[in-house]
Amino acid sequence: MAIEQIRQIREAEEQAEQIRKKSSSEAKQMTAEAERLAAQLVEQAQRQGEESYKKTLSEAQIEAQHSYNHIIENAGGEIKHHIALAENNMEKAVSIITGKVVK
Repeated sequence: MAIEQIRQIREAEEQAEQIRKKSSSEAKQMTAEAERLAAQLVEQAQRQGEESYKKTLSEAQIEAQHSYNHIIENAGGEIKHHIALAENNMEKAVSIITGKVVK
């Protein structure tokens, strides 16, 4: 009877060892899979970040170009206005000077 119990204990120990090895193997596989998925997520996040950066930069460049064009357009209008004023003042100045020289 004792021999039978010892045999059962050994079988139980062998089964426990097999379960431990199987669990350890499964844990390693799960860890490897989790690391692979994490690497994929990091790569995807980096790719999305780069795409977002490029899109934002492009939008900012377009907006800056529009602002630049608007500023140049407004400045051109102001320059034309100042030129017209200067020409008008030039005519008045010439008239004043010629009036003083003639007198």
